[in-house]
Amino acid sequence: MYGEILNEKDLPMDQLREIGLVKGEEILLDRRDIHALLSGSRTNLIRLENIFRSGVEIKEMDVKLSLSRDSLGHPDLLVHPVYKQAITPSFISSNEADQLLTGLKANVVKSLERGGMQRDMLIEYDWNTREFVITDTSKIQTPLEINGQPLTPYQKDRYLSGRQIEMPDGSMVQASGTAPEGFRSNRMALVVSLLMDGGISYLLYQGLNALIDKQGETMQEKSLGKAYSKALARFEKPAEGGHTHLVERVDSVEAISGKNEQQRSYGRSGFSR
Repeated sequence: MYGEILNEKDLPMDQLREIGLVKGEEILLDRRDIHALLSGSRTNLIRLENIFRSGVEIKEMDVKLSLSRDSLGHPDLLVHPVYKQAITPSFISSNEADQLLTGLKANVVKSLERGGMQRDMLIEYDWNTREFVITDTSKIQTPLEINGQPLTPYQKDRYLSGRQIEMPDGSMVQASGTAPEGFRSNRMALVVSLLMDGGISYLLYQGLNALIDKQGETMQEKSLGKAYSKALARFEKPAEGGHTHLVERVDSVEAISGKNEQQRSYGRSGFSR
């Protein structure tokens, strides 16, 4: 969960139309991918077909999308294609790269100079696009609560450093720049509260990306637990001053978060309009 969320009216419609993802005024993306764009994360893989862009005709192409801001602060569409092979960043060792590529590590944190300042960067590997993705950890916003359970200062510090944290009910989360929601979990659904717009917002997430263990295997339970049920009831009837957000997921009967805070993650390139 990162950065300042955009409103749907801020989406670069002309750029989306240029790659065949707008028909009339309708955006031809499912709600989960629209949410990922608005919250600064990457979408899932999307198939583009019969595209003519920058003088090049593309019959079909699988890509992920994200938004950046141009020099004037306007949202700019970035297209992340599937690369033939990964290019290892110069600031991580070959051993660290191998650990990311094989799933022995979910991420690596490195202190890098950005804009004249040293910043801790979260480096992950995106298996879908075959690229290393870098996220500025200073932009990560930690949840106030997960399933109604407040995070401790220690848990917040761990979350900000890209480590897994575990709540009293057994639910676990880890910040991720490669997941559309901005984090992974060992549960398929969570209710998360964040401080947004001067108040507390309750966000319902379902269909979450699974955590990855040291052997590269996914960790996810079907059981949601009593804490989730209680938090869900609170989500459905928020306290005064609270807000709830929900975005429908087209490819299932479940739903995912409708609003969270994310700072986009930078790949090795991505191409913009």
